[in-house]
Amino acid sequence: MVDYSVLSTQSSALFADLAFRGTLSAWVAYPLMVLAIAAAFFMYFRESMKMDLFQRLVLGGLRALTLVAIIFLLRKPVIVDDVTGYKSRPIAIALDNSQSMTQHDPRLNSADRLRIAIANNQRAPDAGLGDPGSLADLPADRPSRAEMIRAVFSNPRLKLMDGLRPKGPLQTFLFGQRLHGVGDTPANPWLNSFTADETRTALADSLGDLLQRDENELPAAVLLITDGRDNSSSSPLEEVGRECARLKVPLHIYGVGGSSQGYLQLKDVPVQDTLFVEDTVSVPFRWRAQGFKEGEVVLSLSLNGRPVGEPKHVPVRDGDDFTETVTFTPDKRDAQITSKQELVATIKLTQGDQVFSDQITKTVRVVDRKVKLLFIENTPRWEFKFMQRAFLRDRRVEPSFLIVNGDRKAMESGAPFVPAFPSTRKDLFSYDLIIVGDVDANFFTAEQRNWLRDYVTEGGGLVMIAGRDHAPASYLHTPLEDVLPVEFQAQRFPLDSNERTEEYQPRLTDIGERSAMMSLADSPEENQRVWRSLPGWNWNYPITKLKPGAIALLEHPRKQADGKPLPLMALHYYGKGLVLFCATDETWRWRYNEADKYFGRFWGQVIYQVGLPHTLGSKSAQLALEEGEAVLGKPARVFARLFTPEFRPLMTERIAARLERLDVKPGEERFRSVTLESVPNQPGEYVATLPNDRVGRFVLKVESGAEPATLEYRVTLPPEHELAPSSMNEDALRKLAEQSGGKFYREEDLHRLANDVQPQQVKFTQRQEVLLWTSWWTLLAVVLLFTAEWVIRKFSNLS
Repeated sequence: MVDYSVLSTQSSALFADLAFRGTLSAWVAYPLMVLAIAAAFFMYFRESMKMDLFQRLVLGGLRALTLVAIIFLLRKPVIVDDVTGYKSRPIAIALDNSQSMTQHDPRLNSADRLRIAIANNQRAPDAGLGDPGSLADLPADRPSRAEMIRAVFSNPRLKLMDGLRPKGPLQTFLFGQRLHGVGDTPANPWLNSFTADETRTALADSLGDLLQRDENELPAAVLLITDGRDNSSSSPLEEVGRECARLKVPLHIYGVGGSSQGYLQLKDVPVQDTLFVEDTVSVPFRWRAQGFKEGEVVLSLSLNGRPVGEPKHVPVRDGDDFTETVTFTPDKRDAQITSKQELVATIKLTQGDQVFSDQITKTVRVVDRKVKLLFIENTPRWEFKFMQRAFLRDRRVEPSFLIVNGDRKAMESGAPFVPAFPSTRKDLFSYDLIIVGDVDANFFTAEQRNWLRDYVTEGGGLVMIAGRDHAPASYLHTPLEDVLPVEFQAQRFPLDSNERTEEYQPRLTDIGERSAMMSLADSPEENQRVWRSLPGWNWNYPITKLKPGAIALLEHPRKQADGKPLPLMALHYYGKGLVLFCATDETWRWRYNEADKYFGRFWGQVIYQVGLPHTLGSKSAQLALEEGEAVLGKPARVFARLFTPEFRPLMTERIAARLERLDVKPGEERFRSVTLESVPNQPGEYVATLPNDRVGRFVLKVESGAEPATLEYRVTLPPEHELAPSSMNEDALRKLAEQSGGKFYREEDLHRLANDVQPQQVKFTQRQEVLLWTSWWTLLAVVLLFTAEWVIRKFSNLS
């Protein structure tokens, strides 16, 4: 595409070189010339006709010159000369051809609407933004960035291309993932190639490609037309700006886009599915905001259509992940609704006459009762002491404590202590959850052990916390061995046996990462960080393996002898009841420097998850996304845990599910079929891959199993996606233009662009070659020699 205009040239012809391109070598040509000269004079001096000496010399000379000229031309002589001159550097025009150019900016203020009027030739190019006049006269539409570019370059008063042509030859380019040149002719203008369909933008790399030229071929200036998005370059813009300054190639940048994009989205609102009356509920809002420079984000909640809590006002900021918490307290009215209820979280921001909002709906239930808990422990070990304090402070729990080897007077002193194990089956079944510590199985009578098994079978929750003396070792060959989710051998660990091991950091399993019971933070990423930062443990009861249908939530970082992970916390359904086994008694170590922040939260969640199903009914189907959120173009796995009506793990190899798009547009596909595949060696566990190939709201519905299960989620654009709404990156573009020695322009500045671009000239040296054997004047010289000889011969009466 190089088309430089040569302004002036100067030849050094006096010092030109003579070269030969023919195959006839000098060793042959020079002897031939000598022979030709000799033959020519020999012939004329032997001529019998009467001629004086002068005539013989002239005719012989002409014949000799003719023959020498022919031999000379047979060598294909070339005159080589260096020509120096000055030419204009080109003006490069680079246009962003990525999909972000298809975005429609909201144009919230009068300045942005005036820019539309200037582009569309409804206002004079130099009118500026000072006096908007009547706002009713300003355009109210929202043209795309591509439409604004086309309007600007076709504006008859701006005449950008005509103004730039006198500055130097124009070179037109488009760029997305890479830079590529496009032609510009009257029949096919360069904007005809502008499609705004490239999926990535390598802005810095494309500018770098323009600079990868010989010093004499660099552009005098670059007109860059872009919104400033760069999601694919290998080098930063600052580096390109410094290189432009070094090479003296200024960047004149036309920034395309509105002053604000107005992108507000709720990412997640994690909340417990069971809420308690008169208990403060903290609801964390996770959201994304882009393109706003001022204003307040309002976070609000409603339960069953009724506003709850106080709306929270937060100054808006640009970013991909913000978290703020809104609190409210359910009252008795909410608990009177027996069906599932809707908690709606709404985020809203008002900019001018436009409102940006988003919301997420969560299904919850409100309970007007406490979880009735019986905690049975052998002696008040550290785990018991701290759990006792936490449960007594928890307004949602009604705890009772039985210490087998505790002080009798204390046990008989009344609530919260009880003097003995419930004396009747009915009294035992009145509890929602029973926690068994390091209690000898023989503490329970044979009948009481059967009661405990039946209690779990009928829906009661059971937690066993392992100990060094009795639990679970003494429960082998008892009815409670069947109730526990793990297999084990009888071992005892006397306190003076130095059985403490090296400290280790427990690790969440894949299922544990998705479990609300194991959540110690409001986001998956923060939860992982918290688990990695918790104080480690020194002891655990060695579990042999999980029982069929059981799942491990937490495991030891080191493998067992057979290479399988060692479970530390395991869970399963036994009948209708949920059973949790904890292989350590050291969760109290989490209180170091944190008090009950993590310790209290964890055991509170255990109580709600294991104890509440006793009165609220078991939730036998569970669905969860692997990473908590779905992103366009990134397939995600969804996990399901499904049970039979008898609360046994579902054993079907495949389960059919249906994926529904909730915000489908007319003519678009609404339903898709999804197949859940069973996970090997994990009865009741299923997995499927969701394509995430469309943006929008979706719900996955599974009808198989004991009860229907649904998972509502949203597929969002990744922050750097071309179609992710974002405002023009004005700050970065201004800095880049200034750094390179150029200027930044909006529509109101474009009338100055052509005058700001300064032409540049560059000296060049070009080697020229003159081909003598094809030159008309060399051929004419040979013909003249032949003609001169023929004329003289005729006047000399020679034939």
